Amino acid sequence: MIPFAPALWPVLLWPLLLGSYSGPSQAAAAVPPTRHQQLLAVKTWGIQLTGYGTKRLDAVAGSQFDLVVVDATDDNALLWTKAEISRAAQGKLLIAYLSMGAAESYRPYWKPGWRVGNPAWLLSEDPNWPGNYDVAYWNTDWQRTALAQLDRAIDAGFHGTYMDLIDAYQRNPGRASARADMVAWVCRIAAHARARDPEFLIIPQNAADLLTDPRYAACVDATGQEETFVYATDRPTEPQRERTQLADFRRWKKAGKPVLTLDYANKPALISSIYTKARQAGLVPYVTTVALNTLPPSR
Repeated sequence: MIPFAPALWPVLLWPLLLGSYSGPSQAAAAVPPTRHQQLLAVKTWGIQLTGYGTKRLDAVAGSQFDLVVVDATDDNALLWTKAEISRAAQGKLLIAYLSMGAAESYRPYWKPGWRVGNPAWLLSEDPNWPGNYDVAYWNTDWQRTALAQLDRAIDAGFHGTYMDLIDAYQRNPGRASARADMVAWVCRIAAHARARDPEFLIIPQNAADLLTDPRYAACVDATGQEETFVYATDRPTEPQRERTQLADFRRWKKAGKPVLTLDYANKPALISSIYTKARQAGLVPYVTTVALNTLPPSR
């Protein structure tokens, strides 16, 4: 037992005078990283857009990827529950796939009787992807429809969106403002999302060259890019395409925006070479099958 000596009184009284003292561990509690900081730290990623089955998002929840993209709805075009999203997102960024430059007839917003020209923003059907339609993405009615999808993803608890068909401006060569219209559309999406969730991440797929527009650069957080090293499936891309893509990616990296590459291959040796080349270029690669219906382990 330590006797009460006068010399010890100041030591004993200071905590009482200062109030409740919880020690240095709480005083210096670590501040959790922002979502953008998490994005910058991503080393592995994966994507699964279908094939969830009865196990739902179990494979996503159990994966070791830093970032996973899943469809905004399940195999039956029904919304995920907030509980499912919360569980699957533990320890990773969980990003909702949304097609913002095309319409799909299997989405919740699709109405019976819709056909090309009705509504006015619904353009031609993609012959390579039945049920997928080009849209007048500059049309305010389409934008309201698409933003309603985005709102549902935000409400579900997703950390961001991975947006497909942002390169749709290339399908409108007769429209002089097609490129500028897409930049404006992406920035409207970003503004809408961040008004509701300031940390919401905006990740467009393809159209990497749009970063040359400073307005676009200010609106997006990263890019995804298909077929940098191989075409679907197992067909190496031309050297010129690879050089062009890598030049675009250097611009993204210089701007502090991660590049997620997505290539489709089955041959083990080719898969290994893709990962090696991508990582040497400072990219975050993922190689899978075109079906995008499984989520293999990270590598």
